Amino acid sequence: MSRRETQKAKEIIATLEEKGFYAECPCCSEPIRLRDCGLFYLDDFTPEAEENYARLKVETSARKAEIKKRRKHISATSEIGAKAVNMGFILERLAPSLASFRFSRNDCRSLFDPIDYIIFEGLSSTGVVSNIIFADIKTGAATLKSNQREIKSLVQSGHVELKTYSSENLND
Repeated sequence: MSRRETQKAKEIIATLEEKGFYAECPCCSEPIRLRDCGLFYLDDFTPEAEENYARLKVETSARKAEIKKRRKHISATSEIGAKAVNMGFILERLAPSLASFRFSRNDCRSLFDPIDYIIFEGLSSTGVVSNIIFADIKTGAATLKSNQREIKSLVQSGHVELKTYSSENLND
């Protein structure tokens, strides 16, 4: 913008501030004197506008720092969560081979979804199944998913059956 245009804009603002010009407040629709509005042009701020501008710069800087901090935290949390999930997948597959796993790995049959294992306790050592266990391996503070909770409830309430199908039944 030329120097002449800048000067002309300043003259218009000065006229509006000095004379009795009014505008309608956009918030309450009441008339307000333009001289009370703190008009400015480009970077030629009134003292009030300068104060507001400085305050907004500080607030913006603080918000920017907070957002940066949050992003860093979210990134770290996501990475930790992903590692935990990956470790969980590895552990659930290795669990039967760990010394601390109380069942014989030969008694375990893997499903992995929705439940990790069905364990036929005693099958490999005695040839007789003494107990059938639905097992799911969890790490950290992980909990059962809703469909796993439903399965647990069905098992606990005795809603488990064994069905036998012959080749004749399968062809119908």
